[in-house]
Amino acid sequence: MATVLLTDPAQPWVSALVEALAERGHTVETKGAACGEAWPAPRRRQAAVAVLSVGEAGPTVAQIAKLRAATGASVIVLIEAGNFLDRLEAYEAGADDCLSEPVRADRLVDAIEPLAGWWGRPGAEEADDVGAGCLPIERRILAALVDQAGRPVTVQQLIVEVWGPGRSDEEAVARLHLGSLRRKLAAARPNRWRLLTDATGYRLLPVSP
Repeated sequence: MATVLLTDPAQPWVSALVEALAERGHTVETKGAACGEAWPAPRRRQAAVAVLSVGEAGPTVAQIAKLRAATGASVIVLIEAGNFLDRLEAYEAGADDCLSEPVRADRLVDAIEPLAGWWGRPGAEEADDVGAGCLPIERRILAALVDQAGRPVTVQQLIVEVWGPGRSDEEAVARLHLGSLRRKLAAARPNRWRLLTDATGYRLLPVSP
C-alpha cells in the first residue's frame, strides 16, 4: 500500500483516480500537498508517490527536490502536451516518471503502481547504494537489473518493471538512460557491477574480486 500525494486536487481526473487507487488499497492526501505540510510523519516510512502538475512549463530541479525532501515521495510529473524532450528534461530534473496532460486516471494508476512497490523490491537498497550520483529514474532501472542480475533483460521487460504497462513510448528514454547508467557504473563503481548488452538485451553482472 502507498500514500499518493496530489499537488493539484482541482484536476478533472482526481475523483476517478482516488476511487481507482482506493480499490487497490492506496490512500490519497491532498491538503497542503504542494509543500508537504499535511504529510503525517508516520506515513513517511511507507511508500509514497507525489503527482506534480506543472502545466506547460517543465519542472525545475529545486521544485522536485523540495517536494521530495518535504514528503519523502517518489515524484510523477505531469506536463501539458509534453513531448519527448520535455520528458527528458523532467527526468533530468529528478522526476521518477513523466506523463503528458491531459492524462487518464487509469494511466496514472498504472504509473503509480511500480513506484508504490519500489521500497519493497529486493534491488532497491543496492540501487540506492551503488546508484549514488545517478538520477532517480536510473536508480529504478538499476534496481530492476539488480533483481535480474546475471540474466538477460529486454528493454520491453525493463519498461514494464520501471514504468508499468502500456508505456512502449518510453523505449527511447529507457535506452538513453541505460547508456547513461552504464557509463556511470563504469566510472564510479568499476569493481561492483558491469552492465553489458548483447542480442538478447541488457545483462548486469557482478565484478569478480
